[in-house]
Amino acid sequence: MTNNNNNNNNISDSKEYTPLDKQKDVDVNEKCGILTQCMVTCAVMMSSAGCGMPVGYSAILLPQLSHDNETIHIDDEQGSWIASIHSAATPFGSILSGILMDAYGRRFTLQVASFPLIIGWFLIGFSPNYLVLLLGRFIAGLSTGLTAATGQVLVGEITQPHLRGILCSLPFASYSFGILLVYTFGYFLPWRYVAVLSAVLPILSLLLFFFLPESPIWLMRHGRLEEAKQALTWLRGGNVNMAKEEATQIMERMEADQKGDSKIGVWRTLLRPEVLKPFVIMNMFNLLQILSGTYLVVFYAVDMLKQVESISIDKFLAAVWTAMARFVFTIVAIFMLSQVGRRSLALTSGIGTSIAALIFASFEYLNCQKSGQFAAFSILIYVAVNTVGFMILPGVLIGELFPARIRGFAGGLSFTIFHFAMFVSAKIFPLIRQTIGISGVFCIFGISSTLASIFLYLMLPETKGKTLGEIEDYFRNKNVFWITRKNKNCGDR
Repeated sequence: MTNNNNNNNNISDSKEYTPLDKQKDVDVNEKCGILTQCMVTCAVMMSSAGCGMPVGYSAILLPQLSHDNETIHIDDEQGSWIASIHSAATPFGSILSGILMDAYGRRFTLQVASFPLIIGWFLIGFSPNYLVLLLGRFIAGLSTGLTAATGQVLVGEITQPHLRGILCSLPFASYSFGILLVYTFGYFLPWRYVAVLSAVLPILSLLLFFFLPESPIWLMRHGRLEEAKQALTWLRGGNVNMAKEEATQIMERMEADQKGDSKIGVWRTLLRPEVLKPFVIMNMFNLLQILSGTYLVVFYAVDMLKQVESISIDKFLAAVWTAMARFVFTIVAIFMLSQVGRRSLALTSGIGTSIAALIFASFEYLNCQKSGQFAAFSILIYVAVNTVGFMILPGVLIGELFPARIRGFAGGLSFTIFHFAMFVSAKIFPLIRQTIGISGVFCIFGISSTLASIFLYLMLPETKGKTLGEIEDYFRNKNVFWITRKNKNCGDR
């Protein structure tokens, strides 16, 4: 009898003991919370897929316009403008996104972003001449700039730490799917039909956001506490206690930020260590990512493959295969983000990209005409390993590294710099390719990937499983290089 009483007491005193009915409620809330966070992420994914389509569109548009029976005729210089002007417009959208998402909300900005994309596609689809075609590409580029940082910030703010890596990477899977979709459409359909069909996704995402909540962090920063609590409760599957606890933590950090930065302007805030350090990391990563060829291969896929004489299959079909590899390995990256740290993924991607690019460059330089299958395989490997880290991680990190009070502005500014650099690289790429050949281009890709790997090894912190507050606290410390940081417990895995 005594033993039974002792056992009962032990069970009653155990901190891990939860009544069965309450445990069921917790499990249901957790599942509902995952579902609601996925719903918001799906809306962002739809926007991202819509934005991936104009990025990949130039790859199928330029070869079709080179046909003699087309109503619009272009030369190489005009083709470079068609490919690059989308990225020329994107920085303006990125600047505007920082202003809009801080002033009017993340959800509102994503809804606004749908309009220029819809207009741009219809201008392209019904363009009577080259100038209208360029105008459509430019307007569509504004939408990409408005969407990129905003979508990542929204997903980063509504998700729980253990889900953030997976959900923040999902928009890039849909972005890659958008590229694959437009390549596939271009393989079967004329470019005008592809443009009109591409307007469907932004229309659907515009409607879907009407049924979803705003970011709770943004609502709190604008004094709309009740709406924020309701949004948090919904996003946490109806778990009121969890929502209250999280709301309290957000409020405490906001109050601390206001005390420390109440009289500091946005540009001076940008110079604070917890903002400047991630800003430098993000922009160096973005620039080296561009030089590694991540998006140049997307813009010029078909034209680049035409330069590889050893690949004998249809170049449109080969481009579709590269897009398929990009999509598949984006999904692989999503699962890897839940298992491994950001640093491991970044370094694996950088080293793998460097090896694949340099091997392909060597075979092309040596003019190995009988190596067609190996050349095709090495390009697919290059796309795969580049996608699994270099394409995915900048978007994931944009929602993790910047403090909430300046996340919109810093994210928008980072994407502005990124897309301006991408415009310059896309514009001069045809000239560089003509000068040094496809082997020289991939040699640059390989060297840039190596430099990016070294930089990330030295500077990039591990953010997997960490709250946004913990990440901000790491940058507040006197840490410059991750490998020489004083607080070894911060983010270690």
